[in-house]
Amino acid sequence: MRQSQRGKKDGEIIIHKRRAKKGHGQEHGGAWKVAFADFTMAMMALFMVLWVITPQNRAQTVAADKDSNPLVDGGAGIFDGTNRQPLDFEGLPKPRVERQEPSDPRVPELQDLATLVKTLALQLDAEANLEVQVVPQGLRILIKDDQQRFMFERGSARLNDYFEVLLTRLTGVIAQVDNKIIISGHTDSIPYAGDARYNNWNLSGDRALRARNVMVAAGLPAHAVLQVTAQADGMPLLPNAPEDGANRRIEILLLTIQAEGLYRELFGDRQLRADYSAEGAELVSPADT
Repeated sequence: MRQSQRGKKDGEIIIHKRRAKKGHGQEHGGAWKVAFADFTMAMMALFMVLWVITPQNRAQTVAADKDSNPLVDGGAGIFDGTNRQPLDFEGLPKPRVERQEPSDPRVPELQDLATLVKTLALQLDAEANLEVQVVPQGLRILIKDDQQRFMFERGSARLNDYFEVLLTRLTGVIAQVDNKIIISGHTDSIPYAGDARYNNWNLSGDRALRARNVMVAAGLPAHAVLQVTAQADGMPLLPNAPEDGANRRIEILLLTIQAEGLYRELFGDRQLRADYSAEGAELVSPADT
């Protein structure tokens, strides 16, 4: 802005104003705001898409980690029994092998055998004395007292005649299969009243051995019996009534192939072990025995 004396009349002062020229951006000052708003909306849309798909990708990544590394936190590891990729002692993964449960052809035989045992109980009027159960380990047969009949004389391993007949007839059924068996004796919790050197452990063991001898004499192969055990009152049928006579019994367990294999691993020479002596420890493998 400047003052001019040109055309001055009677002391008037003429003032000239000059307007600055506006650039292209200033003439269209609102356009950039619209473009920026469009850009912002596009970025928000992209963020929303990424936010939606990220959890799914992360779940897939975690699942892949669990398959490739069985020791990831929360994954299927070697300790929870669900790992399908076994590890050797060098820590290197072996080729994946689909685990297949071995079929036991003896299982149907055990089910048929259970039916025969129930039929035998009806024939001998022994429903209260003879019970049979199909369990994961095989076939569990319980021979027990009732209100009228005791399997053994009180405090003794002398077998009563009725139960000797029952064991003999039962042997004819059991001998039809090749399953190995375990025989265990059980008592109630009433202390043995005789010699202080003789207790319920001795009594239950003697009774189980007596049952085994009767069955072998009746035709059961001696090698079919894997174990004769004394349980005393450690496993009552009626835990809330340990002194009840219903806890006195002989149990016969016919083993499946898998249960027999586990038994042999526990008590046999089919596993790696360390033997200790005065000279020190010696590692023994199954091939060495």
